[in-house]
Amino acid sequence: MLRRLIRAIIPARGDLFFNLFVEGAENVHQSAAIFAEIINAKDKSTETQLSQELRQLKQKALEINKRVMIELNNQFITPIDRGDIQELSVLLFKLTKRIVKTNSKLQIYGIDIKADDCLIGSATTLQNITKVLVDIMHALKDGNYQRISKDDQRTDEFDENAIEDLRRAMKEMYSGNYDTMTILKLKEIYKSIESAIDTSASIADLVMQISVKDM
Repeated sequence: MLRRLIRAIIPARGDLFFNLFVEGAENVHQSAAIFAEIINAKDKSTETQLSQELRQLKQKALEINKRVMIELNNQFITPIDRGDIQELSVLLFKLTKRIVKTNSKLQIYGIDIKADDCLIGSATTLQNITKVLVDIMHALKDGNYQRISKDDQRTDEFDENAIEDLRRAMKEMYSGNYDTMTILKLKEIYKSIESAIDTSASIADLVMQISVKDM
């Protein structure tokens, strides 16, 4: 109801936040896609190039978040709760940072990722759940509450898949194929990916809460 009123008064300004949320989610998904490419890269030069692209996406995420905060300060009337706008924007920024940080750990540890199928599976789950975030932001922009509810359920499913990925990974890590140092490094990487997936689910839950208040 409030959103329709805002659009009637200041339609272009009212849509700006939703457009930035979509842009932020697309940036997150692109970051997750590049991270998956890095894990599947065939050589170090490709990894290095992709890692540079990932760092650029982190900078873009920072710029998007700054634009949201600037508009939030400039606009007296906002289409949804001001606190929700700030929280959603910050979470999208943090999610991109976590993906970049996970890749940094991967590069520093120098793990032979080609020998770890479970890691590839976890990266794919992260890529899939961030794609749903793009969909849910479009649904938020369009006011499609039914779609938001379905997308929120999809993120919960991917979050559960991540738990299964971790269980399989733990079983593989203690199979005797890895030395102790590699196990510690892998656990840290998996923990970072799981945190990113969990943040993705939290973002979807927040959008669901926003949509309920906006009905």
